[in-house]
Amino acid sequence: MSKKHTSTFVLQRASAVVLIPLAIWFLISLIAHAGDSFVDMRVWLSKPTTSLPFAALIVIGAYHGRIGLEEVIVDYIQSWLKTVLIFLSWLVAAALMGVAVWSAYQLSFAG
Repeated sequence: MSKKHTSTFVLQRASAVVLIPLAIWFLISLIAHAGDSFVDMRVWLSKPTTSLPFAALIVIGAYHGRIGLEEVIVDYIQSWLKTVLIFLSWLVAAALMGVAVWSAYQLSFAG
């Protein structure tokens, strides 16, 4: 097994471990705020103690998903399309990460 595959394996498992408490926090928060109005949810998300973990959930989730999708692409696509799809998976993950960080900044710090 090559070093790249081993590091990918470790990074995917590490991101999964980090996602567990973030996902639990998010689910508990959703249940606690069920029925809140849009304004109440915006106020809740505008706190840095809420927006930063939420952004981390999206960033780490996008990274974790990209790793998994790349593994599927490498395993099942055997043509020039593989390179294109891997690039697109990186592009979509980077866009999700950028939007998450930008949104957390806008909600918490830019008003």
